[in-house]
Amino acid sequence: MKKREYYNVGIYCRLSKDDVGSGDSSSITTQKSMLEKYVHDNGWAVYDCYIDDGYSGTNFQRPNFERMIDDIEAGKINMVVVKDLSRLGRNYIMTGQYTDFYFPDRGVRFIALTDGIDTKNADNDIAPFRNILNEMYSRDLSKKIRSSMRAKKLKGEYVSNYTPIGYLKDPTNKNRLVVEEEGAAIVRRIYEMCANGNGSKKIAKVLNAEGVLSPINYRRLHRGHDVDIKGNFWHVESVAHVLRNRIYTGDMVQGIVECSQFRRTPAKRKPKEEWIITPNMHEPIIDRELWERVQICVSSRKRVTRDGEVQLFAGFLKCEDCGGSLSYSSSHGSENYTCGLYRRNGKNSKRGCTAHYIRKDTLEQVILDDIKRHAKLAVCDEKGFADKLLAMNDENQNHQLKALNTELKSVEARHSELDKIIKKLFENTVEGTLTDSRFQKLSVEYETEQTSLERRIEDIHNELDRLTQGREDSTAWAELIKDYCQIKNLDRIILTELIEKIVIGESRIVDGEKVTDITIYYRFVGAVGQLAA
Repeated sequence: MKKREYYNVGIYCRLSKDDVGSGDSSSITTQKSMLEKYVHDNGWAVYDCYIDDGYSGTNFQRPNFERMIDDIEAGKINMVVVKDLSRLGRNYIMTGQYTDFYFPDRGVRFIALTDGIDTKNADNDIAPFRNILNEMYSRDLSKKIRSSMRAKKLKGEYVSNYTPIGYLKDPTNKNRLVVEEEGAAIVRRIYEMCANGNGSKKIAKVLNAEGVLSPINYRRLHRGHDVDIKGNFWHVESVAHVLRNRIYTGDMVQGIVECSQFRRTPAKRKPKEEWIITPNMHEPIIDRELWERVQICVSSRKRVTRDGEVQLFAGFLKCEDCGGSLSYSSSHGSENYTCGLYRRNGKNSKRGCTAHYIRKDTLEQVILDDIKRHAKLAVCDEKGFADKLLAMNDENQNHQLKALNTELKSVEARHSELDKIIKKLFENTVEGTLTDSRFQKLSVEYETEQTSLERRIEDIHNELDRLTQGREDSTAWAELIKDYCQIKNLDRIILTELIEKIVIGESRIVDGEKVTDITIYYRFVGAVGQLAA
């Protein structure tokens, strides 16, 4: 009579948020009851149940899964039982590594009950394909979730788990913000202190001295948790974040960070031009005028003249050749700007540039005249001016659309090719024609490239969506500039409202005269032409 084998069994159950809608058959309770009955019916002993509730199967950094692995390493269990293969994981490479290599190498029998997989049997050829299908399901689900979240953001719906200080989620609509007056009063005070000349460091010091609740403690308070008095502290970065957060003007600002995607790619901050901004979605705490004044204060905090005045063009001037900022200087009553790289390294160094010198009064007059010229065109020939802007936008847009679509096809083709390559690698490893170490090295390289491609695909889609806003932006700018027909002097508020950057070229001689090219990049519409001074 064949001796019955004895097993200490680790029952593993997992349920992610994405599985919740799949019915009671996937619930933790159902999984656990089914597996315990199966183990007892076979006369084996349940050593422990390892349950990860609310964890995705696309990675294996789960607390109870890791605890189970520790028990395997300690020799406490020699069998792992799960409801189906997807409970173990939905990353087909890592799942295959455990079922085909890790468990057998440690003498651990693995059973996926409803899939009919048992590593004691030799006929488990279907397992790799189930792993691939499980991963394809997760990849598709990940794309659908990101697409759904992005659609919500584009409509101006608030999708974050946490609200900024001064706001709460509307009890009747979780995707809408409502003002929380106690926190809003703190936000208003921070803005007023900044507008009156106080920096983030000084503001934080005052708030801490008065024991004002920090943003984290306000969040804890409104989520029903105890306030951490000892840990109540306003950091300089916390104040700066409040001062930079456009959401306080009533605009919804989202998509600032590229969130973790499938396979848990690291999150990264996006460039400002890629943020999703939907105006006037909720009640503002800060009015537009105060917001603009504060942004000027924040951006020019360290750019003042010897008399303590903010430099007019601080942060706006860029060198045409090196792309760096121009530096301000004043000597014998003459104010001027030169390339910062040139000032530091000269023009002969490998890291040098040329002067790109321009007088402040000359630059100021050129820009003032250009603003007034466009303002008069917008008033006198509204349709012609708007048509010109739209034509420029369409020309730029068509060129960019063609380039982006060409790149998108190329990137998506390479991404699909890598899917096939990784699948083939795994099959070769299972068949024994590729060594384990070689598989690991190649799969890491290909997956790293694939992750990079996925990020680029997302970036391209964002750029394509942003291009569709161009016509609306051009029309809005044409309306905005009408108000500047009669301006006599420039100030930073005007520059901030109208201009994105001013590019200064190197001086050249034309007909015996020194000429400097100036290109003004207006907000929303870009460069409307090149000027000479």
